[in-house]
Amino acid sequence: MMKYPKIVGWSVVITMWTGCGVGLDWIATQEQGNSEIVNTAESMIEWIGHDLESGKIDSTIADTYIVNLEEIITDSRK
Repeated sequence: MMKYPKIVGWSVVITMWTGCGVGLDWIATQEQGNSEIVNTAESMIEWIGHDLESGKIDSTIADTYIVNLEEIITDSRK
């Protein structure tokens, strides 16, 4: 027979709560980081559009940048 069954049981419960808390915090941090990546990439696409319109960059270069930024957005949303 176990000497301290309640202590073992509560230890398991507390460990699970702690693990869930750490896991949920990690998920929230990852989602926040991903939204910053998406916001920055979307802003850069907008700036590239303005630079293209003003003639600061060539359309080939703009297209390449936009395709790469869209891939970053897609990858960060996975």
